[in-house]
Amino acid sequence: MSGMDSGQDKLFHDVAKALVANPGASTSDIAETAGVSRATLHRVFGDRDALVESVYGWLLDRCDQVFDEAGIDTGEIEPALDRLIDDCYPLAQSYWLLTATPSLERSGDIGERLREQDGRLERFFARGQAEGVFRPDLSAKWMSYSFGGQVMSAWYLVEDGYAGEMEVPRLIREATFGGLTARGK
Repeated sequence: MSGMDSGQDKLFHDVAKALVANPGASTSDIAETAGVSRATLHRVFGDRDALVESVYGWLLDRCDQVFDEAGIDTGEIEPALDRLIDDCYPLAQSYWLLTATPSLERSGDIGERLREQDGRLERFFARGQAEGVFRPDLSAKWMSYSFGGQVMSAWYLVEDGYAGEMEVPRLIREATFGGLTARGK
């Protein structure tokens, strides 16, 4: 949603944060946590289901942006991986919200976008395997899921106060290069 103004972007961010904090929250609770009125939420999103789907779509837009800027589709593998690791922390909200709201995967547009993003990441790892950067004995799908798990785990560490946000790239880089790359052998 690149055309979104900063006020609307902040609203989506605050609502996403409220949903991550309490996925089952009522619209009133979401409004209170996000610091807006229920009327504002209703005007911008409609009902609660539309709110969840809209916010998840916004999070997927952020994921697409991170993937695009990292260059995972066509860029050199190692620099693309470095950029992906450096910029992946915002993706954690998306991963977490999906696990908290599994019905989103079955939603038409959202489900299709999730499959597209999964495919992009899987193709990135497969391309890296073909170029000898990533281990050939692990499937590209496993690497994709593993990377998502590392991002989500780092987010939990930060949320629970066990690590700082600035430490996330180092943690993911160490886990990735120590367990996924051919150099680790």
